[in-house]
Amino acid sequence: MTKAEIRQHYLNKRKQITSLEMENKQRGFLKHCALFDLSPFSIVHLFLPIQKQREPNTQPLVEHLFSEGKTVVASRSDFNTKQMTHWAVSPDSLWQTNRYGIPEPTKGTPVPPSAIDLVFVPLLGYDVKGQRVGYGQGFYDRFLSVCAPHTVLVGLSYYPPEPEITDCEPTDIRLHHCIHSEGIVRF
Repeated sequence: MTKAEIRQHYLNKRKQITSLEMENKQRGFLKHCALFDLSPFSIVHLFLPIQKQREPNTQPLVEHLFSEGKTVVASRSDFNTKQMTHWAVSPDSLWQTNRYGIPEPTKGTPVPPSAIDLVFVPLLGYDVKGQRVGYGQGFYDRFLSVCAPHTVLVGLSYYPPEPEITDCEPTDIRLHHCIHSEGIVRF
């Protein structure tokens, strides 16, 4: 399938999921998140979900990262420049939802992408090679392209991978792992 087909397929799938199905997928997702070894990582980038897009709820993961003593980093998006800035947050941080429904920290300490050890990446779909499909604006591809070579990239999804995304580009950044409601995929 192409990126556009995968994008449309998973947007529709998310719209059609019942509350009970979503609850079950969230439980499985969090179970597998708990199995992912966080010990090698100190500075972890994470997103909070866009609720209207029915993204996996990462708030319990944020709380777990704080309890493990990790430095948690979140982004603010500039839709004029299509760039993100990254900010260390705390359990007491205030969040504001931007006009696109993305929760963003209102304050924090700036963190350069090169300092981040692990990035949990939002996505709509992905394939067995670790290629991902987002919303199509390229924010994460630009961000991930300036992370350090050692940075580990982990997609977060409710669903297992597709066999192939047929129209990947050289600028697309592959994931190292993806955690979904049925398991953890390593690429």
